[in-house]
Amino acid sequence: MHLTANGWWAIVAIALLSFLLNPLHYVSTGFVIWDLVRNVRSEREWFGIRVTRIGQTLILRYARACLVGLAGSIALLVCGVSVTWQSIAYVCAVSIVLGVIRSRFAATPFAVAAAAIISFCVRQAHLSTLVGWQWLHVVASFPVGAWLAIVAVSCCAECIMTFWGVRDAILPILLTSRRGRRMGALKLQLGYAMPVAVWMHPIAKHAVTWQSGFHPWQMAFGQSSEIGILPLVFGLHALFTGLRPQRALLHVRWFDVARALVAAAGFALARLYDPLVTSWAAAFLIVMTELFRFLWRRIDAAMEPRYTPSSRGVRVLYTIRGSLSDKIGIRPGEIVTHVNQSPVHTEYDIHFAMEQNPAYARFQVLDADGEVRLLSSPIFEGERHDLGLLLVVSSDEPALRFIRPFGFLETIYLRRAKKPNAAATQTQAE
Repeated sequence: MHLTANGWWAIVAIALLSFLLNPLHYVSTGFVIWDLVRNVRSEREWFGIRVTRIGQTLILRYARACLVGLAGSIALLVCGVSVTWQSIAYVCAVSIVLGVIRSRFAATPFAVAAAAIISFCVRQAHLSTLVGWQWLHVVASFPVGAWLAIVAVSCCAECIMTFWGVRDAILPILLTSRRGRRMGALKLQLGYAMPVAVWMHPIAKHAVTWQSGFHPWQMAFGQSSEIGILPLVFGLHALFTGLRPQRALLHVRWFDVARALVAAAGFALARLYDPLVTSWAAAFLIVMTELFRFLWRRIDAAMEPRYTPSSRGVRVLYTIRGSLSDKIGIRPGEIVTHVNQSPVHTEYDIHFAMEQNPAYARFQVLDADGEVRLLSSPIFEGERHDLGLLLVVSSDEPALRFIRPFGFLETIYLRRAKKPNAAATQTQAE
């Protein structure tokens, strides 16, 4: 390996600038934060407390993303994955434009696949040769194979990140059903902007040149390269009324593995056999993504809602981490029928039963299979006011409109249901 004097400082500076000047990670991170901040107002209104943890959750989430991104960067650098700064700008532009159309299209796997198909169409139509359309040469020369390797790393990273910090990403919300009644749901908000480093064609006089010995797989001896850092945006934002989020995440992990294998196969086969394979792999990635989304939305819609009010007791929507209800093992979707041997049907009934025996709590609950469970625990000083049990009670007050988001940042489309027209209600009463 050969490098000019003081060249590392220039290479590090270019790598940092390539990341800092990329607007994609600012836009994606901003929307991830905004989507979490929107939760706070609704939670205070519905439950009287704030459930969403923003600061600590984001710091831990992005620290993990940097750690996984470091491993992905090593893999990409060893494989010799090399892109141009023009292709980085092209993917950034495609991701932002598609994100304006629908947020889930902004995710790196989908945006790269779409950019590859656009590049294929431009090449087939020979648009880059038209006078005044020279900028399309950047689109036509898009290095699809290298970007498929980046997609494979992105999918593997998404799979790994679903094992970390999921508890803080599952949050309770209330919906207005199509019949106008209130029901509960669990919302999954798991979004990332992960930095990764790749080889980049030189844009300055300082570059790394491999002359002998070890060299990255796809880089020839004598080829000069710099390092660029780019953001990979991915994640899952979804709403579940019948499915357990943990079950959906299990299948999302297998789906991510399948996408990573398709992208890696496209990268390798294009290198070994035919470059046209990359276009087929990109098209297949888009079909896989939309089909997976369609199937899981249909599965959730076909299932009986788990978080509706119950006449047998009070329905549990969520238990706050570290609270008394979380410690004794009450789970979302279960029905609390008795507290300290007193039947309960409202929040007031629970607090009244707790006051009857301030030193001990005994809950009788029905699980998802209708089986009775008895849970009990002594109550220490202060825990009586830290029950941490969020319930779904009958109400005609509007909550959020009933839709089924499933995809990167899709929960930003959740909106409040309209309140009944007061004038019309008064006229009917008269």
